[in-house]
Amino acid sequence: MMNSATKTLYASFFTIFSLAFIQGQSKVPFGVVKAEEGYAMVRVPKDNYRKIVDKIRMRKGDVFVYVKPAPGETEWIWIKYPEKQDDDKPFVRYETLDKEGMVNKDRIAFIDQLPQFTPSKSKNGRSLIFTDNSNPKIPAAQRTKVIIDVYPSNAGYRKQEKDANGNILTIDKVKPWGISSQLPEGMTEIKSIRVQQPGRGSVFVREAIKNMFQPTMDFNNVGVTSIDNDHIFLYMINGSGENRYTTLWTIKEGRVISQIIYKNPE
Repeated sequence: MMNSATKTLYASFFTIFSLAFIQGQSKVPFGVVKAEEGYAMVRVPKDNYRKIVDKIRMRKGDVFVYVKPAPGETEWIWIKYPEKQDDDKPFVRYETLDKEGMVNKDRIAFIDQLPQFTPSKSKNGRSLIFTDNSNPKIPAAQRTKVIIDVYPSNAGYRKQEKDANGNILTIDKVKPWGISSQLPEGMTEIKSIRVQQPGRGSVFVREAIKNMFQPTMDFNNVGVTSIDNDHIFLYMINGSGENRYTTLWTIKEGRVISQIIYKNPE
């Protein structure tokens, strides 16, 4: 379990501020670069917030976590974001946010304020289906869909590594999410995530869903949004209590390219 200081750190870091320019942004603190020019500059100050010592270019579709308004600024917000990998991997999971700075609020959007896909469930209740119904002129069979398949977990049959206190460190050598020392009775996990998009579409690579336990089935805690057909975002708040975690996948041109995931206990 986390101590009180750690809990306070998480609470302060991921608090959603109710300022006018982010009103309604209440589900998740994720934002995305939406600038028509295709990029936004992240300013990295030093000593005081007016002295800029570096600028980092973030591309359209790049995601970040909103932290707070930039001190002394009205048009800028303070963000944290993952450090990009040097090589172009087909997929990368980020569990830490190593970079931070200021970005102009006019060049970004909050994930859950973007156009939402319409949610529904499969007949067997095990799949969450999100459909892009933004353009009624597109035939239903040709509309973009993101499908999350949730099934009972077989983690109990997989190799576990535990620490001295009995907490589960890895399952099949990968960090688990949504559990601690015990595997809950009736535990579920994400079995697959599929993107159905005319001309492309795909199934998420295994690394993008590995050990994602106790996924939500509540549409209040999961959603799919997009900037355009090339940039789609899937967010989920999974688990409960001290094992709750929040995650966001970026889908570019029909394929998952990255995931941000972090633990945020209730």
